[in-house]
Amino acid sequence: MTRTLLLSLIALLISKSVFAAKVKEEYLDEFLETASLLTKETRGKRKGCISDSFNQRQDDPTEFVLYEQWETENDLNEHIRQLAVLLGPPKPGGVLPEKLVAMYASAKPVYYNEVQ
Repeated sequence: MTRTLLLSLIALLISKSVFAAKVKEEYLDEFLETASLLTKETRGKRKGCISDSFNQRQDDPTEFVLYEQWETENDLNEHIRQLAVLLGPPKPGGVLPEKLVAMYASAKPVYYNEVQ
């Protein structure tokens, strides 16, 4: 199987978020299925979604980065709320579904503002 190396330079132009996560090894297969489901349910379907892409690190398959672009911060927030419909509710006081958070060894969201 031939792999294509995709190098990305991210020009942050609209409302964006980057989410980096290290997945617990025992959850790797389940996380891959979940990431695929989330991509299918988001890309081209959610209001305001410009792009949505899970990326798996080549030299450490337990590390992922999710790049998203949204037309507005409200669209992104609504998307996050809709995750509970697909994956169940967050822990009290949390934002992401508990099921998803349980798969992470570590995770960090980063938000960017548009540069004019």
